[in-house]
Amino acid sequence: MFIIRLPQLAVLAKILCLLMVVMCGAVPAMVRSVSLYSTCSSGNVTVIGRAVKAVGRDDNNAPFQKLTTQSEDFSGKLYIFAEKSQRYICFNKRWKLVGLPKKQKSPMCQFYEVYNGSYLRYRSVADGVHYLGFNKWGKPMRNPNGRQECFNFIKYNPHFDIKHHNSLVTSNMATEPRLVVRKPALIRAPKKFLPSSDGGRETHRHRHNRWKIREDEVSPRRRHESRLLEANKY
Repeated sequence: MFIIRLPQLAVLAKILCLLMVVMCGAVPAMVRSVSLYSTCSSGNVTVIGRAVKAVGRDDNNAPFQKLTTQSEDFSGKLYIFAEKSQRYICFNKRWKLVGLPKKQKSPMCQFYEVYNGSYLRYRSVADGVHYLGFNKWGKPMRNPNGRQECFNFIKYNPHFDIKHHNSLVTSNMATEPRLVVRKPALIRAPKKFLPSSDGGRETHRHRHNRWKIREDEVSPRRRHESRLLEANKY
């Protein structure tokens, strides 16, 4: 009968821990499929052969915009790998972004993923000054002191259709009831209550009424005088 003693159990536990560490080191800590949207060029990072650019998405270049971020350990160093072209995004000696095959992979292909507000930036591991960036035409940025917003990226799922999402948002906005605010209507007073624009002028109707009142007041006097004249005749 085989009996495992306590010292042997401790040795086996140490061997198991070592195997777990080796396995963790051999397997990448994280592999994730992403697409990187450049806020400066309004396009996605695209790798076709050695060319690396940030352009709009269409049916032809959509497969070349699917990227994978890979890390070999827990140090935070990432490789950005293009699945379709089977190339890594790297800096060359002149600090230009190029796509290199796996056999040419080097520390010039590693990046640190850092946050800049609500955006992401990818700083070179070989040089803490240079970042992954593209200008408004989608060409790689060489000057690290250029427009800082050109180094900002948004990471999203490559299987997510942005155009479909935008169309749904716009359609929902069109169907939502809109609150129409109307200005209050001006209440106009009747004309007979409106004051005249000129204090000395009167309307024809007012003058006619005033003259009629005067005639009514004067007519009894005229009748009285006519009666006196008739009485004197007799």
